[in-house]
Amino acid sequence: MNHWKHRAGIVLAVGSMFFASDLHAGPKIAVSESGWVKISVLGQVQYRREQDAAAENDFYLRRGRLIFDGQMKDGIRFFMDTDSPNAGKSGNASTSIYIQDAFADLRLLKSGDTEFWAAAGLILLPFSFENKSSAASLLGNDYNSEALEFVNDLVWRDYGVEVHGNFGKGISMRAGVFDGYDGFSTATTEKNPATSLRITGHLAVNIIGVAETGPFYTQERLAKGKYLSLGAGIDTQSKATRTLVTTNNPASVEQDSDAWVMDLQSGFELGSITCTVNAAYYNWDNSRFKGNTMFVEGGAKYGKGMLTCKYSSSEPDSGDGIADVTTGIHYFFDQHNARIGLEYRTGDSKDMILASLQFLL
Repeated sequence: MNHWKHRAGIVLAVGSMFFASDLHAGPKIAVSESGWVKISVLGQVQYRREQDAAAENDFYLRRGRLIFDGQMKDGIRFFMDTDSPNAGKSGNASTSIYIQDAFADLRLLKSGDTEFWAAAGLILLPFSFENKSSAASLLGNDYNSEALEFVNDLVWRDYGVEVHGNFGKGISMRAGVFDGYDGFSTATTEKNPATSLRITGHLAVNIIGVAETGPFYTQERLAKGKYLSLGAGIDTQSKATRTLVTTNNPASVEQDSDAWVMDLQSGFELGSITCTVNAAYYNWDNSRFKGNTMFVEGGAKYGKGMLTCKYSSSEPDSGDGIADVTTGIHYFFDQHNARIGLEYRTGDSKDMILASLQFLL
């Protein structure tokens, strides 16, 4: 009985934080005849209770972003945001704020339903639906980050140039050349100074509906039409990292980084219930992980309420695999501008409760 009282307290606490907020859409400010800038604030407050963790109960700011989105004139866009991720998590009182995305976007071609752009700067790698999705429109409380095993990245981002666009309404593509993020390192592994450039790309074919072509994908489209999008992506960089043989031996081992993914996003209706299904199967071969990861997640939304369920697994080439099931209940007060969610994970990983409040101003 006590654990149910504890879970009820979580919901009430998250709900009270929401009602203390006054939510509005971000303003669009004209700066010229065709130029404008939109300033937004994204906040995601989370409560995490994880079995046998060092901090079993933890309130923290999962994301605190200031977002600048706009255009100088028709055909020239820009996007930049800052973030203060995981502020207060695990008793960490320090707060870091840094630029997370910063890129300019130039239209190369527009002919009927075909349009292509070139972006340059610090960009989310165009590898999969999952890692290229907007943090403000996720299906669950957070990303399926357990399936992503990048190296040479800054939270899935890298410096480079990307061409993105669509052939007609049904096919979209993104492909780019990147540096391999210089700040990447672990206890024994770092980016190899002798590495080549990184090649990353993703192709999506919409069997039903219109392909998404903006800077970010949308995981939960809130019943905006039926769609089925099938995707495939690659990420490759030769001699990407180097790893010390031992801590007392200056010799190191160079490791290529190769990955591919097959993924899908889908939305449809069952009477008055709108359903969303996202899935991906990844293969990784790099200094961080060798093996396969995957997830399948679904949501069933009726009115402003939604139930979610996810199965995820990680199968390394050597060692034991991990499989988990996560279920959740969510409520949209004002679409993605104001929502709360409560999820429970069980399986091979530690049991975890994750409650989240999101506001987008």
